[in-house]
Amino acid sequence: MQVYERENNLTAHTNPFPEILDDNTYTRILKDPNYWISQALEDKIIQQIAMSLDISGILYHVGTEALITNAYDLLPLDDTRIDMVEMIQRLPILIGRLTRVVYLNVKPLSENHFKFVFVYLPEYQEKWYDAVFFQGMLNGLAVLFELKEFKIRMTKTKLFGIHVSHKELGEEIQFGSDANEYELEWKDDVLYLSRSHLTKDNVTSRHRVMVTSRSETELEEMSIVDVRDVVGKSRELAIENRDLEAAVEVLKSFKQELEKKQLSMAKDLRLAKNIQKGLIPEIIPDWNGIQFWTGFSPMQEVSGDYYDYFPYHTDKLGVAVCDVSGHGVPAAFITALSKMLFSNFKKPKPSETFKLINRELLDLVKQQGYTTCVYLLIHSDYKVVYSIAGHPRPILFRHKTGKAEICDGEGTFLGMFPDAGDTYRDLHLQLEPGDKLFLYTDGLTEAENDHGLAFGETKLMHLIEENANASIQETVELIMNHHREFTMGTDAMDDITLLGLQLSPKLEDFRVLQSKGDQVYQKKDYKQATLYYKEAHKILPRELNTQLAYGKALAYSGDYENAVVMLESYNKFKTNHFKSHAILGYCYFRLGLYEKAEVEWKKAYSINDSNLSNLYNLAQLYRKLNQKQKMKDVIDKMKHIEDTYLHILPLEKKWELLPDESI
Repeated sequence: MQVYERENNLTAHTNPFPEILDDNTYTRILKDPNYWISQALEDKIIQQIAMSLDISGILYHVGTEALITNAYDLLPLDDTRIDMVEMIQRLPILIGRLTRVVYLNVKPLSENHFKFVFVYLPEYQEKWYDAVFFQGMLNGLAVLFELKEFKIRMTKTKLFGIHVSHKELGEEIQFGSDANEYELEWKDDVLYLSRSHLTKDNVTSRHRVMVTSRSETELEEMSIVDVRDVVGKSRELAIENRDLEAAVEVLKSFKQELEKKQLSMAKDLRLAKNIQKGLIPEIIPDWNGIQFWTGFSPMQEVSGDYYDYFPYHTDKLGVAVCDVSGHGVPAAFITALSKMLFSNFKKPKPSETFKLINRELLDLVKQQGYTTCVYLLIHSDYKVVYSIAGHPRPILFRHKTGKAEICDGEGTFLGMFPDAGDTYRDLHLQLEPGDKLFLYTDGLTEAENDHGLAFGETKLMHLIEENANASIQETVELIMNHHREFTMGTDAMDDITLLGLQLSPKLEDFRVLQSKGDQVYQKKDYKQATLYYKEAHKILPRELNTQLAYGKALAYSGDYENAVVMLESYNKFKTNHFKSHAILGYCYFRLGLYEKAEVEWKKAYSINDSNLSNLYNLAQLYRKLNQKQKMKDVIDKMKHIEDTYLHILPLEKKWELLPDESI
């Protein structure tokens, strides 16, 4: 009630509960700790206070104070010292003095482990605040005997729930039990307690003072305990603890809100990451004898770096590496725009593409973000035309000389200045077999080690020259590994992208092998074709035409498992070639993987719905699986497309033979 007064800024002893008790009773409760009230009145007062104040912690500390304050009367009248166990045996006397509703039975479980069984009179019902108060009393024992290692827990209660945290009372409480039980267990050395007629201040006072000792008989290591001091400190601790609990609750609330926002943001970031993953190619396929490999290391879930490739029919391939200002979702949004714009503006000159993209970004982004970029067009004769928009210049490695050089070029970044189009220039270079070209973002070269030294272009060029005979994949991966070692122990400050390309030094060998494979394939000598394609595949493992031809030859020669590997790899490039899905479905079918076969044949049909062979294959699959209704649906679809298709009638006869119960 005193805490309630303080929390509500009430005038001293002004009765806030006139509807429950009169002013005189309210004043006597506050002034006289021995004033008795009925349980019914006590319940009304506590319920009223609990409506506006969390009093579970207060009740706990009141229980602690009740034990400490009344412990003096449980001590022997002479100077005999008692230990923790004997004090516990005297607790039922104290419970009998405090209440006529509850009786306490104490049961020893071991030397330092006791059970406390609280028995209520039949006409009374246990309250939630009783559970908290009694456990606070047991804590008073721990305070009085200066226990360091102890455990207090409720094990059983007749209650079916308590509105305070269950974990504060015990981890595994049996609610709705037939008893109300607690356990107290401790590990500390024995401390003894006795009465004293002395005080710390003078010898005339008869205030309640106790003496503690580590020995039952000797006088050494004795100390005086004034109950007023202990209770005062307990109250200070209670107030501090309550303030701390309030602060913790506020922090918990903030933490919960923060966690909700973080979960929401994490969900959005995962979605953005998955979307961006679909925008940025994991692998760029080999093109016309040129191999590609990329190193990509985003600083956050989503990246402001972006790279992509853009086929121009059959005679040119566009390749772009961009670095958007900023990081995270806003930067990722501009990367998505970039992909759309590069796909839309396939101009014969990179500078023209830049001019159009710059204008569109100005309209869409409103100068709220920009991107640097290097964009190149690779022609079928290996002439490269490129342009730069505020981006690091490419590095060209000449196979003949074994030297790396920084290419020319400059220009203003995209999406910030209306007149930036005047700065874009087209530059040219010619690739020879074995030459390598590297495009990268400044996150690669500007990254610093723990001594503040930048990775730099010089180190990058040295690594390129040092690995002259390595493949483009090996070179890129080696550079990225060196970069990770160089920056180890530092936080990433930017996204990192490194895109390398190389005109294969074995281009002529590849063309000869591919040509021989095509010749024997046309003669339906599929086993011999697989041998030629296999060797060509080793030279250019991501060349799509060879992958598809090799996969078909493997399938037609009966090597279904290897055919699956090759065709799955081919389909990862999303070429939307219905034949690759159709043959992959056939391989799955022959391997007994019917669900996968169904998926691939459906894909093949969705890509080319005029080719009825895919529907025919699905009908045969459903026949094998005794799925009569699905088979009929496919036959009906075939009739709708071309009712004169010669395979429809035999399929219908086979359908009629299927049992009806399989529908």
